[in-house]
Amino acid sequence: MRHAIHVLLAFSLGLPTLAGAQTLGEVKPAGREPTLTIGGLLQVQFDAGDKGDSRFANDFDRFYLRRARLNASGRFLEEFDFRLEMDLAGSLSNTSGLRAQMTDGHINWNRYPAANVRVGQFKTPFGFEQLYGDPRLLTIERTLVNDRLTLNRQLGAQMGGDLLEKRLGYAVGAFNGNGVNNNFNDNNAFVTVGRVTAVPWQGKLGSATATWSVGVNGFSSKDTGLALSDLGLDSTPATPDRDGLFTGKRRGSGVDSQLVAGPFELWGELLRERFEPSSKIPRASFDSRGWYGQASCFVMPSRFQVVVKYETFDPNDRKNADETKTATLGANVYFKGHDLKLMADYLRTELPGAQKTQNKVIARLQVMF
Repeated sequence: MRHAIHVLLAFSLGLPTLAGAQTLGEVKPAGREPTLTIGGLLQVQFDAGDKGDSRFANDFDRFYLRRARLNASGRFLEEFDFRLEMDLAGSLSNTSGLRAQMTDGHINWNRYPAANVRVGQFKTPFGFEQLYGDPRLLTIERTLVNDRLTLNRQLGAQMGGDLLEKRLGYAVGAFNGNGVNNNFNDNNAFVTVGRVTAVPWQGKLGSATATWSVGVNGFSSKDTGLALSDLGLDSTPATPDRDGLFTGKRRGSGVDSQLVAGPFELWGELLRERFEPSSKIPRASFDSRGWYGQASCFVMPSRFQVVVKYETFDPNDRKNADETKTATLGANVYFKGHDLKLMADYLRTELPGAQKTQNKVIARLQVMF
């Protein structure tokens, strides 16, 4: 009896038996093992020429860190993954003292590909260009309309996933609505956001494999004292200065499409937002809107790429001559994909009113690790 117990224990622990037999097997946990990946992003940038649109601080030539990020991502147990990212720079404006702040911090339950659940701080599902990863953009900066009318990162919860063999995707969520790195809500309401994407067609254009994708998205929000740029807002009409704070209701909508065919890509996106400020300044209601079209092509496969883009942004459809228009000509050199690349863009911007046309050159060296 004692010998039999020894044999059973040896088998279960993967140890030799008393009789000198070799290990019969090993007990291992099923499923994926936990993983942890540490990475980062460094974008060293150079500006020269005129000021450009309202996002840029001045017309002084300068070197600066556009982004300097460290991140950790991984998975644990059977059905969870996470991401934590810190940015040590991350601004186009003049900054006298760089400081770290969180960009992403979220946990994702991924048991069902059609219904992932994510909680924490991350990008809201509104705006294709806004959702596209910073290191993978084909121009150095996003369009002005995407910067001004999308919601960027927020604290909240989202469910999303892929259906029909990844031919259809969706994401819906509720968020605080008052921007990044705020652990409070500006009122008792949440901003609700939704996006649906589809791939209507895949096939061949000539000898190139081609994919056509489309997306639609929208959101609804009630805001209190939210800082919004370029819209002529004022929460204190009794004072002479406009503070740019918005209190009221707003609704956004957008549609986008992308065609990828071998070395060629064509993007287009239209965004529109309805504002109903409680102060009725500048009006009881008005729309902000804009669009862009972008085409790119690899002249040398996987090495040298040219990009052209045209964009518009109208902050108030009730006001004449306040539209900003920008044409961009860019070139990208990929030394090791997006991990090591050099980018250069020339921007010609027509500012509203009697301001002169702006000519600006931006260059960037990017390293991902």
